[in-house]
Amino acid sequence: MKRSLVSVSLATLIITGCANNPLKSYKQTTDSRFQQISSGNLLAAMQAESTNDVLFNMEYGTLLRINQDYESSNRYFTIAQSSIDAWVTSWSNTTAGQIGKTTMSMLINDSVNDYDPKSYEKTFLPTMHALNNADLNNLNNARIEIKKMYQTEIALENYNQYMYNQAQTEAANYQKDKQQSNLYSQITQKYDFKDINSPEVLALKNSYQNAFSHYLAGFIFEALNEPSLARPGYVKAGQLQPTSKLIQQSIDNIDKNKRPAKGYTDLLIVEEVGHAPLVKSNQINIPFNISMGANNASCPVVLNVFYPSLIPDKINNSSYTINFDNNYLNPEKFTDVDLMAARAIKDDIPRITARNIAAAVRNIATTQASCSAGGNLGSLLNLTANIGGILLDNIDERNWNLLPSKINVSRTTVAYGKHTISVNVNGTNYTKTIELNQPYQIITFRILKNQVFFDTQKPLAK
Repeated sequence: MKRSLVSVSLATLIITGCANNPLKSYKQTTDSRFQQISSGNLLAAMQAESTNDVLFNMEYGTLLRINQDYESSNRYFTIAQSSIDAWVTSWSNTTAGQIGKTTMSMLINDSVNDYDPKSYEKTFLPTMHALNNADLNNLNNARIEIKKMYQTEIALENYNQYMYNQAQTEAANYQKDKQQSNLYSQITQKYDFKDINSPEVLALKNSYQNAFSHYLAGFIFEALNEPSLARPGYVKAGQLQPTSKLIQQSIDNIDKNKRPAKGYTDLLIVEEVGHAPLVKSNQINIPFNISMGANNASCPVVLNVFYPSLIPDKINNSSYTINFDNNYLNPEKFTDVDLMAARAIKDDIPRITARNIAAAVRNIATTQASCSAGGNLGSLLNLTANIGGILLDNIDERNWNLLPSKINVSRTTVAYGKHTISVNVNGTNYTKTIELNQPYQIITFRILKNQVFFDTQKPLAK
């Protein structure tokens, strides 16, 4: 028994040497990255690597996209998508597919696993990939990515149904075990639900569908002259953002078979603002006494209730007026990634609760055994177990933080030729001259920290 306890206690130190170190601070990585971006040093923000890590490939692919290196960005997005495709296939027509979390993550934390993208990240990857292909004037490949986005949504619907059924089963099982029932009550009382119970979060149907992705689908299908596929994209976007006048106008135009006149471009302007919220692991330590049997001796243990909260981008968090050829456009707010991230946490509450209960049961069992050992060894093992629990019982803070915080959209029809688009951020005007020579084109710009990065669809060769 003593030998096994020593092994358990040393695991806290040994695990720090693993590739996926649960004690590593992801915030330090992101802080350094954003500092480089603020200085305009995009390529210094991340170093190229040859890795299958899905999060790295999503992040680095996004950085390359912001830098207008669409071909390289697509290579990294494709690597990231390959692992998600396997997950999507497993859930495409069943509610019993691939589960990303392992027993090890329940006993230690999720950081020991390879990163499992959050639901909204899974659907945003093909969306961003489609934008890359549109920028390269390859709408057929953009079409393929849009279909992947649809397939991912079906898989996520099946997965969510599975997780709902699991939560119902686990809640029933907690009631059958006095200790787990008590732990469930304490954990849910201590959890801070502030981030995930706002009216805006509760208004979301789920965490993976967003108006922009579906509107982009409609636009791409319309550009390909496939109105029967464009209309459902616009309609779904309207269901997700029912107050949008732009979406309703787009549906009306499809119904009237209205297309740009010869020599005119139907221009979609996409304004990406800020970055996705960072994830912070919070911890509340609850002193707890364990009864040691007939002699009524007690042994203290610290139960750690740990839960995520979100740190939003407070620098870039609103929409910005666009000056297009000296005409002002006010983009409509289509998608709020902050809300989607909060809804993803809300959907994950049953698993977070189960993870807390598993950690509490582990800590109680380890403390009981160390107290039974008695003497100095018992005290040392008890202290080590408590410290180990405090260090390891944390939420995985990794996320795709280079996603924008907000996506706003404008649409206008203008004549072929050169045009000027500008946006004022913190008193500085950022201007881009673009050339239009196609019936449908897209211009995207990203406002990130104190920088504006324009990202334009390449015109067709004359």
